Amino acid sequence: MFVYCSEVTFEPREPESRHVWVRGSGDHGPPAAGVVVSWQHTAVHNANAAAWLALVVTTPFEDLLSVSWVGAERLIELADSSPADGP
Repeated sequence: MFVYCSEVTFEPREPESRHVWVRGSGDHGPPAAGVVVSWQHTAVHNANAAAWLALVVTTPFEDLLSVSWVGAERLIELADSSPADGP
């Protein structure tokens, strides 16, 4: 099952929970589906860092639930949250 997602960087809108794709660290591996549950503003230490961190829940493997802080630059907003109509 594939769901279309846009490649536009996601800008946080506190306090909404959102379905997102999470890019792998260093753009390695396929994006993982996730849900943003919280946002935190953070100090920017370099020009490439995001000013926002998101607390994201993902399931990178079938039997694993992961909760971690992720920079907003690694998030891709889901363009259409409805299920795909087939392959």
